Amino acid sequence: MPTTFSVISPMYNVEAYLPDFFASLRGQTYGFERLEVILVDDGSTDGTLAAAQEFAAAWSNVTVLTQPNGGQASARNRGLAHATGTWLTFPDPDDVLSPGYFAAAAAEIELHAEGELAMVSARILMWFEDRGSLLDNHALAGRFRHGRRVVDLDAEPEWIQPHITSGFVRRDVVNAAGLGFPEDLRLRFEDANFVARYLLHCPRPAVAFLPSAQYHYRQRADSSSTMQSSHEKPEKYTDTIRIGFGGVIAEAESLGRSLPRWAQNLFLYDQFWILRSSQTARVRQSDFPEEMHRELAESVPGFLRHIDEEAISGFALMTVAPWMREALLLVKRGRAAGTVYRGAVDRRRGLQSVVYRYHGERPAERLTVDGAVVAPRFEKTQPLEYVGRPLVWQRTLWLPEPGVVEVTLDGEPREIEDRPTVPLSPFAPRGRLRGRTAADLRRLRKRVGSAIRRRLSGQLVSLLRRDLAVRSPRLARRFAGAWVFIDREVDANDSAEDLYWWVREHHPEVNAWFVVRAGTPDWHRLTARGARLVAYGSPEFTALLVHADHLASSHADRFITHALPRKYRPAGYSFTFLQHGVIKGDLSLWLNPKVIDVFVTSTQAEYDYIAGVSPYRYSTKEVRLTGLPRFDVLRELDATVDESERDIVLVMPTWRNYLVSDLKSASDDRELLGALAETEYGRALATLLHDPELARLHDAGARIVFMPHPNMQRYLPQFDLPQHVEIVSYLDADVRDMIVRAAVLVTDYSSTAFNAAYLRRPVIYYQFDQEEYRRGHTERAGYFDYERDGFGPVLTEPVAVVEMIARAIEGDFPAEYTARTDAAFPVRDGNNRARTFDAMREVRTRRSLSERSQPAPPDSWSVAPS
Repeated sequence: MPTTFSVISPMYNVEAYLPDFFASLRGQTYGFERLEVILVDDGSTDGTLAAAQEFAAAWSNVTVLTQPNGGQASARNRGLAHATGTWLTFPDPDDVLSPGYFAAAAAEIELHAEGELAMVSARILMWFEDRGSLLDNHALAGRFRHGRRVVDLDAEPEWIQPHITSGFVRRDVVNAAGLGFPEDLRLRFEDANFVARYLLHCPRPAVAFLPSAQYHYRQRADSSSTMQSSHEKPEKYTDTIRIGFGGVIAEAESLGRSLPRWAQNLFLYDQFWILRSSQTARVRQSDFPEEMHRELAESVPGFLRHIDEEAISGFALMTVAPWMREALLLVKRGRAAGTVYRGAVDRRRGLQSVVYRYHGERPAERLTVDGAVVAPRFEKTQPLEYVGRPLVWQRTLWLPEPGVVEVTLDGEPREIEDRPTVPLSPFAPRGRLRGRTAADLRRLRKRVGSAIRRRLSGQLVSLLRRDLAVRSPRLARRFAGAWVFIDREVDANDSAEDLYWWVREHHPEVNAWFVVRAGTPDWHRLTARGARLVAYGSPEFTALLVHADHLASSHADRFITHALPRKYRPAGYSFTFLQHGVIKGDLSLWLNPKVIDVFVTSTQAEYDYIAGVSPYRYSTKEVRLTGLPRFDVLRELDATVDESERDIVLVMPTWRNYLVSDLKSASDDRELLGALAETEYGRALATLLHDPELARLHDAGARIVFMPHPNMQRYLPQFDLPQHVEIVSYLDADVRDMIVRAAVLVTDYSSTAFNAAYLRRPVIYYQFDQEEYRRGHTERAGYFDYERDGFGPVLTEPVAVVEMIARAIEGDFPAEYTARTDAAFPVRDGNNRARTFDAMREVRTRRSLSERSQPAPPDSWSVAPS
């Protein structure tokens, strides 16, 4: 009797995962011995081959093949040549199969006459190894929520099947067409290329989708799999189009066929994943070669020639930002500009916006409101990226409101449309519960039950207190029009506190309040000083925000931006981001989703970068050049310190993402992720602080102070330092006291350098891990280059750092760096708080129609010396 299934698995350095894989094969209810299993070792360097051979020795239906490393496609082709089964499947050996996997496939095959069914598809569940969870959240999971289905892809082209790992194909079709896997395509689209070419050769592309056959797709904790760690490789993007897409197009042309819509959707599915991943930090911070960008600039329009516009505009197989659909349409058309959409409205300032996108040269714009020609009060040009380069540009234009807006682009009048509707998913169930699986319903019941338990627990009292506070007429009167200031919810002593006290002194008519958690050291300190306080998280805090006109904070973490419960949003207050420091680069992924009404900046270069043509969505409408409020206090404090007291060598490195976890319950709540001494970060700092020349500087009268970032505080017990090095915590000392008493600041990438530069203190950048920091930190390079713009030398060796410290103490610091600090801060007049206050009032001020019809003058510093 012929074998029904041949299981072909390529293996490369998967020794650790084989026990799970083999166990899932042996546990098949279909009968493991009925499977033909072909394991192809692709030149593994661990114990993979030995484990496979041991497994094969125990089972006569298992064959092990070996070859020098040639890649997954090569190994699959090797196994394909030895297969004898009627149906072929190619699971990866680091994944596992549910017990009824082959039984479900066999039952489906038996329901259909020979040749009627082209392919069988199993349900992919995402197996997050590090969390030990199995989730039904694959992008194409919706195909299985309708129960078992057989779909003709020509009739329903949205039901794509891009995976061969979780699919079954007919060997007779593969052999007759002479199909194999493309061996020069290693990182992406290898499966989809094979599946698409295979389906082109099938008389009818009928695919059976089986929810009961589950493929558990392991998301490796070590991130070492090819697909999970290849984002920096140019061939992942270029070869996908040239070889992957190109191979399918060539196959269709050889058969005299145009590209079917399901194949177009397969291409779009892949490219929209690329567009989505292009918005992530790991891709945006990758350093791709110029030749890759040149190739993509040619190949992307080339592949789009084979895609129908309707396929692009109606694509709904996964969540896609509307601009991504329009971007591909614009590239396909080669036209300058897309649809003009109505944007946001700012009725407080009497402004409305229109938004459009363009590819190539920016079109000439003519704008009218009620027939009168106007210029944008504010405008923004933002690049929207595809693998690190702009694919299209987005223009946002703010015009007077109310009034009828007319837009002409390159002499062509354009209709202004509402924002595009999102196409409905073809997999969406009809009705709220229809199409849900038993697991879906269990999860729904669990969520509902949790919500009920929360309300029946002690939270019910706090929720009632909060709602009563929001409805309280007394609190409404007390907090009416409030200006709310908060640094972090757990501490103060930053720009928000500095601005709060200034407002209390200079504008007593303002209903000003400060917020911090009750019981914290800063709560007690501010209480003693007479601050008007509201406890963060209290019912009164919610009432305060509901009735406030302004919220100003030096931070923009979710504990600030989302402090108001969802049921009370959108809030009526304007949010001012005072900033904790000076932005040096691209933090747009973090900041763009936030609603910021006033965005404080401190240097001309910072202002021009964020408000100008940049990845930030903010324009001169939000971004203001005022200077940090805390710079005023720093300047005042510095005036009280005698030159003889400035004797500190202050070592203040910033943090590293790989050393701390994500935020937990508060903005200072993070978990340790390893031993500090075993990291390059820990070793480099220890080497510097143990340097004998640094000890001699201490003996000569310098204080050596190590002040790590607050996120590093939990590591301090691990840090063994010489007795002459003082370890100072942010909890124990005011960083401003440290800076004003510093003779020199040693940092790596911290914006603290701007504080020192503001006071004309020498700065030394000790950048011992430049490449690792660039790859792993949240900030992508922007306008600021440390070598070109930094306030001191950039050094990588501790010996050179100590030598430069000695020069700085002796007054022999290079003059070029002093010139840079003066250029960055030409105005040190103590009026940053006043400028910030004026900017906050401006954001709720409605200018005259004539002013709103003309560009607002950009902010700039006076070059007069302070």
